Amino acid sequence: MMPISLSPSAAASTAGKLAHLQPYSHCQFLHRPRPVSPCLRFSFCPAKLSIKAMAESENLSPVSPGESFPPSFTVSLSRKSILRYGENPHQKAALYIDNSLSLANAGGIASSIQHHGKEMSYNNYLDADAAWNCVSEFQSPTCVIVKHTNPCGIASRNDILEAYRLAVKGDSDSAYGGIVAFNTKLDEDLAREIREFRSPIDGETRMFYEIVIAPSYTKKGLEVLWGKSETLRILEAKKTEKGMLSLRQVSGGWLAQDSDDLVPQDIKFVVKSERVPEEDELQDAQFAWLCVKHVKSNAIVIAKNNCMLGMGSGQPNRLESLRIACRKAGEEAKGAALASDAFFPFAWKDAVEEACKNGIKVIVEPGGSIRDQDVIDCCNKYGVSLLFTNVRHFMH
Repeated sequence: MMPISLSPSAAASTAGKLAHLQPYSHCQFLHRPRPVSPCLRFSFCPAKLSIKAMAESENLSPVSPGESFPPSFTVSLSRKSILRYGENPHQKAALYIDNSLSLANAGGIASSIQHHGKEMSYNNYLDADAAWNCVSEFQSPTCVIVKHTNPCGIASRNDILEAYRLAVKGDSDSAYGGIVAFNTKLDEDLAREIREFRSPIDGETRMFYEIVIAPSYTKKGLEVLWGKSETLRILEAKKTEKGMLSLRQVSGGWLAQDSDDLVPQDIKFVVKSERVPEEDELQDAQFAWLCVKHVKSNAIVIAKNNCMLGMGSGQPNRLESLRIACRKAGEEAKGAALASDAFFPFAWKDAVEEACKNGIKVIVEPGGSIRDQDVIDCCNKYGVSLLFTNVRHFMH
């Protein structure tokens, strides 16, 4: 994550929000003869960009909420490290820290503390950022396991040990070699569970992870984790501030947008079906809705009892994502909630009807399709509750 630092002239027309570069942006400004200077400053001139200038030393005056995007702004970055290589071995890479967020102590993976393990790679930072952004959104003790920036296991429980076990169980094949993130302090008991936990697949193989992330650790917790592996990367991270804007590079320019900060508490879940969901089913739907936000589109998540049972991601059509999620969930899909990051374009003989036939009890989606009535009719036929949120969660 590489946020934005404004010059005073640009800050004068901002709207009071932070900004950051998407970690997967491929920054052309780095394509320059090596060695690279440890500090970089460069300017953009997008149409508009709503940002809060964080450089406190410049004593910038408060900004009005009029124009969202200033005509230009300057990014100030300092090199933190040269990475072994980029996304692939033939690519060069480095990690830069945003100077404005560093001053503001705004958190995030780029400024995390590494207590142990092998040096972080380019892909490690991408996966760690995805895991940390996801787990930080949950209020209850939660474990998130990520593989290739997609969450493959998510579970929330009052007992973080149980949350960890359920997150691994959600997709044991994918969890092996993944990134594990927690939103609670990691103590000795949790560290021993991570160190000794056997794969649910064969009950013998110790689970291997690239990275463990938590907001803090006890001394004993760290000591136990150190003994798991010499290469295990142990990160301590501060929760990223909300209210940021994200930048992403396209050929010849950059796209700027508000970050997707909406959580279930911000959204109205409107019942559109004849059947009204029970309270526990509504909670399952809200949990699934928060999970699907962090899955690459087209995204489908099946969840029950605050545990993700299956997810389908990145498919060109929603039906294939649905089938993958159902296959992962198996028989546990019966009575579960299903969340879709966008509306269903078709219902009959398509994703909605297949979900109903697989035993899904409540479906939550944004609504807004010209065939919404087909979706409603299909859910009514099978006695499935349907909730509309009027909020889409595309993630590309």
